[in-house]
Amino acid sequence: MAGVWKRLWYDKTEQEESSQTWASTDEMAKKNIGIFSATAMGVSLMMGSGIFSTPASILGLVGTPAMALILWGLGAVVSFGGATAFIELGLMYRRNGGTMRFLAHAFPKPKLLLSYLFAWVMIVCIRPGAIAANGPVIGKYWLYAAGVSSNSGWQARGVGFGCITSITAINILSAKWSLRLINLLTAVKIVVILVIVITGIIAAAGGVHVPHNDNWSRGFRGTKGDAHAYASALTKVFWAYDGFTNLVYSLGELRHPERNLPWSIGGSVVIVGILYILANAAFFIVVPIDVAINSEEILAAEFTFRVFGDSVGRIALPILIGFSVFGAICAQTYGVSRLLDSANEVGFVPYGRVICGNHRRLETPVASLIIMYALSLIYLLSPPPGKVFDLLVDFVQWSTWLFYGLAAAGAIVLRFTKPHHPLRVFRSFHPLNVLFIIFCIYITVFPFVPPSGKSEEAPYPFYLSPLLGLITTLLGIIPWYFRLDWWPKKTGIDLVAWTEEEEAEDTRNEFEGHLLRSQRGEYSDREERDWQISAPIMLDTELQQHLSR
Repeated sequence: MAGVWKRLWYDKTEQEESSQTWASTDEMAKKNIGIFSATAMGVSLMMGSGIFSTPASILGLVGTPAMALILWGLGAVVSFGGATAFIELGLMYRRNGGTMRFLAHAFPKPKLLLSYLFAWVMIVCIRPGAIAANGPVIGKYWLYAAGVSSNSGWQARGVGFGCITSITAINILSAKWSLRLINLLTAVKIVVILVIVITGIIAAAGGVHVPHNDNWSRGFRGTKGDAHAYASALTKVFWAYDGFTNLVYSLGELRHPERNLPWSIGGSVVIVGILYILANAAFFIVVPIDVAINSEEILAAEFTFRVFGDSVGRIALPILIGFSVFGAICAQTYGVSRLLDSANEVGFVPYGRVICGNHRRLETPVASLIIMYALSLIYLLSPPPGKVFDLLVDFVQWSTWLFYGLAAAGAIVLRFTKPHHPLRVFRSFHPLNVLFIIFCIYITVFPFVPPSGKSEEAPYPFYLSPLLGLITTLLGIIPWYFRLDWWPKKTGIDLVAWTEEEEAEDTRNEFEGHLLRSQRGEYSDREERDWQISAPIMLDTELQQHLSR
């Protein structure tokens, strides 16, 4: 009966665990992502709820708009440094999976532990936690538009519950309509941010009358110096910039990666960084500092109300901002199947053909979507009353930037362990990489440092979010042991050798592709000289890998 049920609901064929390990959807993937779509993937995910929900909190933590703006600019520079490391790694390992694969090749011992832990926290912590954090943000903006003054945390969570439920249903019923919805709401999101930026520029030039405030004339007077507060502020800044790595999970589908990957990832960080700085400047030109801090996640709504008035500013634009965040949740939910598929390809997921399989009629990953839905609701409903958004953001970001820092360190490590890697066609700037790693260390260590001086009563301890992130990450060691140590010893199946096989195959394919293009005369004189230099290195690498096996 169970076999009949599986054949009815899932279209993946039965196969042994060992053969599942070597299966790769990259071989079946179509190269359908061009430079425009690749850039849009990064821009659309970075412009989630962060720019609408975190500026007020960041301002409250650092004390002045001037310092807040510096942190937003610093976030762009640091994120660009991290982006260059991911570009280098992405061109070396051009398969779906992103950070999971980078960590496997950079730190293969002990038994792909870091790679497995990253996949673990992405599936059970980062992705569902981010979805849960965005849900109440929609609720706050829509309740604001509806004129609900007593919008308690539970009311906002209730709206978030309805949004997450409807988004999951849409993704289950139709992948095509999910993509259409994502594209539509991405356009809405960009239009809303451009309206805020342009309005701020006009207001600064005197074209829009707004009450005068001293946000900028005060300069840095009143700036705080609490290390814990700055760590929390940077966590929220990087929450807004998180998304520049989105493309690396789809590298197997990217056309002309040597050209498109650097321009798309780097370009998305530059575009978003400029828009973020201008949007924050616009907020602080219009909204007084005390009002901005008290507005919490609905600062953008306060801005639109003061500029456009009741009908447009208090109702229309907050509704559109809510839909923008709705689109971010939809994109995060849609990406669940690719995330689980990548982990399943390398054998990390037990019973992967059931969990990651598509519904035969709907052609959507029903089981994985339901699992992610259940986890998202746990994160949405379990935190105590109070600032649930801050709690979830700090919790999710702790694990996120821990592994981002490890991946950037991996790019440096691979320069020494594999100095002649044949696919290293892009070299990141090490000082920028080191800067990125330093900030990753800062926002993972200093949240454990107690805040200095007196602070307002918080609904939960200051260390709760990073502690939960640490515990969740360490809990992944248990399934790692059973999956990659105990199970292979029992069955004789090698679940870690795929890294060597994959690297040998990539080198061979790259060599054959270069050889074919050279024989056809498709290279310029410079490209031909580069090929003549790299060919012996590729052959030597392939020979060494063959002998090592």
